Amino acid sequence: MTVDREKIRQKLHYIREKVNLLEQFKGMDKSRFTSEPFYEDAAIHMLQVAIESMLDICAHIIAREGWGLAKTYVEIVELAAKNGLISDDMAEVYKNMARFRNRVIHLYNRVDTEEILNIINNRLDDFQPFISAVIHKYLP
Repeated sequence: MTVDREKIRQKLHYIREKVNLLEQFKGMDKSRFTSEPFYEDAAIHMLQVAIESMLDICAHIIAREGWGLAKTYVEIVELAAKNGLISDDMAEVYKNMARFRNRVIHLYNRVDTEEILNIINNRLDDFQPFISAVIHKYLP
């Protein structure tokens, strides 16, 4: 079975869209960020769905390429790295993204404002190597 290129395109578009929206919060100080209650919730949600879209792309490619069966999101990243979809130098970053996503869903009270602002200010570019690799390998 071949990968569904349209599905991949849509999910990449979704990642870019959410990252672009998150850029609005970049450079915002904590007092401004917390002054509007929906800012933090919106940012957390956009981070969550951008990460989930990345993981969905990995899972789709893994399944279509027959690379194995992952039981967790971290295992999805490990399989993607083992098979060259994710570079070795970014594998730990993407595993941390998967762990962050899990905390947002299951331990939402353990995600704090400082962490969200740190991700927005310093880690949004981490999506780009993944996007570039997927485009290079699957979207000629």
